[in-house]
Amino acid sequence: MTQPIVKTLIDEQIAELPDHMAVPDDRVLMVFKGLTMWDALRQAEIASIENPEAWSRRACLCGEWTLTYEVRA
Repeated sequence: MTQPIVKTLIDEQIAELPDHMAVPDDRVLMVFKGLTMWDALRQAEIASIENPEAWSRRACLCGEWTLTYEVRA
């Protein structure tokens, strides 16, 4: 993979992220969304998340639920 010519805003923000908020190198962040929290949990189940109740972060923005999971790569 090559280095992009122009650094994007997202790249700059990730570079400034404190270490305690960063996802560890051996993990992948998986994100599931739904109109309700149950819908987002159901999407995680469909994707074979071992324990859908063990989400690492959740949010409800503009009426849509988002659940994130840190999964070993």
